[in-house]
Amino acid sequence: MLTLSDLYEKQKELDARIIKEKGLEGVDLLPNTVLALQVEIAELANEWRGFKHWSNNREPRREVKCHACRGRGYFEFGADADKEHCMYCEGSGVQEKDPLLEEYVDCLHFFLSIARQLDLPEDDLYIPDDMVEGETVVLFTELLHNVGMINGHLFLYHEPENIRSHQREHFRGALACFYGLGEQRLGFTFEQIAEAYMAKNAVNHARQSNGY
Repeated sequence: MLTLSDLYEKQKELDARIIKEKGLEGVDLLPNTVLALQVEIAELANEWRGFKHWSNNREPRREVKCHACRGRGYFEFGADADKEHCMYCEGSGVQEKDPLLEEYVDCLHFFLSIARQLDLPEDDLYIPDDMVEGETVVLFTELLHNVGMINGHLFLYHEPENIRSHQREHFRGALACFYGLGEQRLGFTFEQIAEAYMAKNAVNHARQSNGY
């Protein structure tokens, strides 16, 4: 069974490959990674949809219809024509089975990458569930706030040796919100998260191989 430590090691391998192949040795990538995580959190919120009080459709998007057959699972070329099986979705009518989970694990990739850049031990990745309180909207806003505060340049008036402790503090606060969202609010099990992470990790390696 996969553990969080396994995922952390997989992320380190992916990061090392990207840094080597893109010639990024010695470059401070934390600001980019923090911004990337904020973007992914926003995309996760957009798939969740619960904050959209102006919309009649506020349910999470748990699947995306196939763009080719428009969710039917087959093609029909005339009133009397036989139905042709859709090869793009294999007849399921679904293009993506759970975009909400996919966005969540995209966030996890960047969380683990930030943990590596902050030289955090694996123990810092384990946050008790009882640290998380509040409604889903509050967790999203707290999450975005804490992630933004990870950037060390925000602590201009602190002693340099204290900057890392502030970064770690906000990282842990963000991670607590993130875990609370995943398991308590969005209903993901760790097994689902780990499986989806590994699948997306493989995609990310394939992208590097194909000149992404």
